[in-house]
Amino acid sequence: MTTTSTSADAGQRRARKKPQATERKASSGPGKTSKTAGRGAPANRNDQTGPPPWVGEWPRLDGPQAPRFYWANPERDLADDTDSVKAAKFTSRVTASRCLPWQWDGLRDGMLRNAEGLWLHRIWCLVCTRQQGKTWIMVARILYGLFYLGETAVYSAQRGQTADAVFARVVSIIESRPSLAARLISKTGGKQGRGDITVRARNGKIAHLRCGVRSTDLGRGLDQIDLVVFDEAYNLTEAEVAALTGAQIASPNAQTIYTSTAPVASIHAFCSIFAGVRELGLKGHKNPEAGDPELLFSEFAAPDPPKDERKRAEMRLDREMWRLASPSHGVISKDRDIDSIRKVLCINAAGIALWEADYLGWGEWPATETSREPIIPIEEVWVPLTRTDAVLAGQIVIAVSRTQDLKRWAFAAGQRTIHGEVALELGKYAEMNIGQAARYLLTCIQKFDPVEIIIEGHDPGVDLVPVMRRLGFDLRVTSLNEFSIASSSFIDHAFSGDICHTDQPIIREGLEQAAMRELPRGDRVIDTKEGSVAQVVAFMLALWGVLEFAEEDTPAALPVGAEGGDVDELASAHSGYLEQFEATSSHFADWDLTT
Repeated sequence: MTTTSTSADAGQRRARKKPQATERKASSGPGKTSKTAGRGAPANRNDQTGPPPWVGEWPRLDGPQAPRFYWANPERDLADDTDSVKAAKFTSRVTASRCLPWQWDGLRDGMLRNAEGLWLHRIWCLVCTRQQGKTWIMVARILYGLFYLGETAVYSAQRGQTADAVFARVVSIIESRPSLAARLISKTGGKQGRGDITVRARNGKIAHLRCGVRSTDLGRGLDQIDLVVFDEAYNLTEAEVAALTGAQIASPNAQTIYTSTAPVASIHAFCSIFAGVRELGLKGHKNPEAGDPELLFSEFAAPDPPKDERKRAEMRLDREMWRLASPSHGVISKDRDIDSIRKVLCINAAGIALWEADYLGWGEWPATETSREPIIPIEEVWVPLTRTDAVLAGQIVIAVSRTQDLKRWAFAAGQRTIHGEVALELGKYAEMNIGQAARYLLTCIQKFDPVEIIIEGHDPGVDLVPVMRRLGFDLRVTSLNEFSIASSSFIDHAFSGDICHTDQPIIREGLEQAAMRELPRGDRVIDTKEGSVAQVVAFMLALWGVLEFAEEDTPAALPVGAEGGDVDELASAHSGYLEQFEATSSHFADWDLTT
């Protein structure tokens, strides 16, 4: 959003050589925002020294200008800010506008150079609430790189609408200034999520900008990329990052920017890359000695919400929280607009989570390698639960889960022992298509006559439900609340010694990758987006199914079969239906508990 301001005394502004917020030291973190009730004074109070001429006077600005979480190179205040000053002046001139103090702070930090002339911050991460004007910073960085540095830049976004809007904004600025338009060599696209600009920079270099929807071929044809901007980084895959950052190796002075609102991990499946970069920034914020000196990190958000849901709901309605989360509050971001969107979105859990992330900065972040703690210690807790001689009795429950990449299926069984524990075993963990999975499950049903067959409602394998229904078998699809109970029950029963298993290696592997995440409503569940944990999910659901549905007084060991017809005959009866799923065989091995 392009913003303008009223002019104050020009001489007073030009007398100031340093930006308003440079008093914030990198080594000590950002300024702390007061949590006391009532609004603070505007960011540009009359009793302060005037800002530089490219920073406007904003009487209505009352949002916090310092990020809540911050990390930068400890040598930040000694670095060369020539490029950032030039970029701010240039952008102010060609857009006929002035920026907000926090925008200038961000641009200055991001364009500092070290003693070798390289960017002080090779990686730049900005987490900011919605509609605050962070695009101004990105556009200023892109324009300066094009016309002053002769860079090749790629701006990538998750949505085509965002990519087209940024492309149109850059083109509009260029075409509105004759001096810039005269340097425009070519312009193509700009619609449907792809646009290219080629210009002749002031240093004589040929510079290039590509804006587009994220894909693995967005950088095709560009041998050297100097600047990569990952906007809407809440949805970013490893392949998409590698496709662009790999081409930055050839650049003599590359920079990568990650920017987005906070993600909701239960909705945004591919937010782990962004979460990992943020985790590096938080490490430096919490402990400057552990910070990465090549990373710049800023995050704007309201104070952390309470765990009590009623208090959280009250805090969500507190307009002071809206202000504390919005650096452009009073100028770009206004309470009326925030409240209007709240009324529309906050009608269910998903809508509340998205609104909180967008306007309060209360994201739902996935676990990362540095923040992950094992849900069950392997050697201390899991291994001692091994029982290979357990005598089983009672009804059986089967649980199914599928990996996030849709390649592998996990089938687990649960049954009581004569001593009361719940024995859990993995029957199969293999690559299958949906037809093969249905055939295997059909075999298990006829062999074990389970009291319930369970699958989680958001599992990638939930497409199996209508297939099995067509075959005459209903699967029990769990709700999110039931999955939360299953997650906590699995951990609790492991620590209390109320489960046993055969110590299958694939389960160990899954437990090493498994992590818990907290949902917006405070429930904790296993993070199914982290690693290959389908086998652990199947174990959890099998345990929950036994606790909920299996009768304990049925004196039976693992049955060798159940009445109801021959397995091969039953499979043959449904062969026509199953063939449409490209199942390759109607023959399956027996359930092998030693797999």
